[in-house]
Amino acid sequence: MAEDDDSYWNSSSAKGFSWDDSSDSVVLPSASISSSSSNTPATDLVTFEAGLSTSSQVADRVREATKLISAAAELPEPSISQLVGLKDVRKLEAELLTVRKNFAKLQQDRFQPSSATQTVQDMVLGRPFSLEGFRSLQDKEGLLDSALEWGDGEVVLAVAIMLKNTLKRSKFLAIMSSRQEAADQLISHMVVRLELREVVDLLVSLDRSHEAGVVAYKQAVNTNSLEIRSRNLKQTLVNNLKSHLDADLVVEQINLSERLAPVINGEVGQVDRQAGSLVGASVLKSLLYLSTHHYGAAENLLHSPLALRKMHRLTDKQFTWVSLRARAVGE
Repeated sequence: MAEDDDSYWNSSSAKGFSWDDSSDSVVLPSASISSSSSNTPATDLVTFEAGLSTSSQVADRVREATKLISAAAELPEPSISQLVGLKDVRKLEAELLTVRKNFAKLQQDRFQPSSATQTVQDMVLGRPFSLEGFRSLQDKEGLLDSALEWGDGEVVLAVAIMLKNTLKRSKFLAIMSSRQEAADQLISHMVVRLELREVVDLLVSLDRSHEAGVVAYKQAVNTNSLEIRSRNLKQTLVNNLKSHLDADLVVEQINLSERLAPVINGEVGQVDRQAGSLVGASVLKSLLYLSTHHYGAAENLLHSPLALRKMHRLTDKQFTWVSLRARAVGE
């Protein structure tokens, strides 16, 4: 039994490949694994059967694939109608014709500006736009009128700034005087940018002296020095507030500034008194300070509470109440 097993494992029925052999096929033997014992049941037998595959079959498949590739290569390139259909081709041709017409129109009108309405619409919608093409006075007026019709403040402001930078002052003022809404947008923009002197000149030119006086007053008091403030207010009073409704109040502020300036300068060494707080103080607050620190001063002195009362025409109740508070704090 042992000799039979050795003979089985040492022998082979496989046929090797030989160049001299006329057949180019390689045949694999059937492989079987079985138990050497005759008592082994049939279920323990395992057999592997290898299918036969010849090189001739492979060669046939290769030749068939080659024929298909050659046939596909000789086919003509498909047309657009074959790819998308005849109906879509007509639609594409119509769209292409429309694009060509639009392009030709753009080429023809490339040096002509868009209409005022179209330009304003592009500005409102955030599209690219250009104001360089509006060169004549009539075109600029039409552009501003279109912007006012749309009612967009930013667009109106942009057009107004363009007019201010490109027109003579006389023509610009003539346009702004007849279009106060555009002037208001431009004035608000200039006030935010603290271009107050230009705002005053523009308001005066537009015959809006009351507003010009208010802006000039704001510019005059924009300082911490009472001497400079007093000088600015005097100049503003002469130039812009001569016939203003609040001219008397400006005169009183000038008198108060001229009175308090020497008082502040004379008490530089008195740190505990905080004389610097009088720079923006009102009449009653100034009276409280003078009654606290200079209650018994003579009326002919600048720091006298009585002189302050007389100059600003304070009532008895105002003077008595403020003086009483000052004396109570002092005690």
